[in-house]
Amino acid sequence: MAMGYLIQAAKAVAASAAATLGGWRLFEALYVWADHAADAEADSGQSEWFAGSTQYLIANAAGWVFVPIAVWGFLRLMRVRGNHLAVIVSAFVWVIFTAPRLVGSHPSPGTVVVWVAVQTAVTAAASVVQSAGLPADPKAMR
Repeated sequence: MAMGYLIQAAKAVAASAAATLGGWRLFEALYVWADHAADAEADSGQSEWFAGSTQYLIANAAGWVFVPIAVWGFLRLMRVRGNHLAVIVSAFVWVIFTAPRLVGSHPSPGTVVVWVAVQTAVTAAASVVQSAGLPADPKAMR
């Protein structure tokens, strides 16, 4: 049974690491896009106060929701069921801790490794905790 938890933790680590790195790169790319749009709008004579505001809203919305959806999708692809706690905890850690330290700050490689490790460790722990609380036989839940 312990091996099952280790396999599930490894799958959660892989899913979370891929989602976190992908989310960080997506966020950075969307911010570059929003910056270019803001510059273009300001150059065309529109108000500098609101230049690029729509693009920044889209970038933030996409950046915040990407990681939880990607974690869920990757875990489903790896056939890990019952991952609601992992997705919720991963979303919380992404929004509150990881993304603010990675996005828009040009972090050092060490900083990236630390925050990706935090994100993956918390997600893996939540995945294992939820699976430990579920009955071994799915039919027993009915």
